[in-house]
Amino acid sequence: MQISRLLEEIEAFAPLGLALDWDNVGLLVGDRSRDVRRVLISLDLTPNALEHAIRIGAELILTHHPVWLRGTSSVTDPLMLRLIEHKIALISLHTNFDVAEHSVNHALALALGLIPVSHLSSETGLKSNPEESIYGLGLICKSERDLSLLELAELTKARLGIPYLRYYLAGQAEESKVPRIALCGGAGASMIRTAEEKADVLITGDISYHYLLESKIPILDAGHFYTEYPALQILLEQMLALGLDASILPR
Repeated sequence: MQISRLLEEIEAFAPLGLALDWDNVGLLVGDRSRDVRRVLISLDLTPNALEHAIRIGAELILTHHPVWLRGTSSVTDPLMLRLIEHKIALISLHTNFDVAEHSVNHALALALGLIPVSHLSSETGLKSNPEESIYGLGLICKSERDLSLLELAELTKARLGIPYLRYYLAGQAEESKVPRIALCGGAGASMIRTAEEKADVLITGDISYHYLLESKIPILDAGHFYTEYPALQILLEQMLALGLDASILPR
C-alpha cells in the first residue's frame, strides 16, 4: 500500500486534525509515494524498535509518540540517520489517537474490563467539539459492580501486568467504593481537576509527588507505558484490516 493511501485510511479512525495544536502527528519521516507492506507498531521509536524493524524487513514504523513535538532544523541523531539509511518510514499517531472514537483510553478500558460511559473532557484539536461528539480526551467508566479502591488497584495491577503500582488514597479508606472511574492513558496530571469534578478515582500515569498530594480524589498511577500499551492492539487490528503485514514490538 502506498503511504499516501495509508494516511487516507488513518483519517478514518484517527483523523490527524484531532491532534492538539502543540502536537506533531502523521508522516514524520518518509516518502508518501513509497509502498509499504510490513509495519512494526511501537509506543516509541527506540533503538530496539528500529533494530527489530530492520530485522523483520519493515518499511514503516507506526508509533504513538512522535520523535519530536516541534519543528526540527537539522537531522543529526544517529537513530534518525539509521532510520533514513534503511529507508524506513515513520508515522506517529499521538493526541489524535488519544481522542479518537476508538482511542488509547478505550483500549485501556477494555484491558481493565470497564465500561465507558462518557468522555472525561471534550478537548480535541478540532475548532468545534460539542459535548456529544464521538471524540474526547479520557473516559469516565463504570464496572459491572461497584469496586473498592483496593479491588480496583489489584485489578489494574493484574490486568496491565504492572510490577509496581503507585496508589494514592486522598484520605479515603481502601474499602471505599469508586463507581465512577476516570481513565487517562499516559501522562494525566493535567486531567486531575476535571476528574475531581466527574469521578471518584483517576487511573493514569506519570503523576508527580505534589500533584498526588493536591488531588482531592484517589489516583492510581499505573505508569505511562502500561496505560498506553493496550492501545497498540487497536493499531494492529487497523493495519491488519488494510491487508498489511503488521506486528507489535514485543514488550
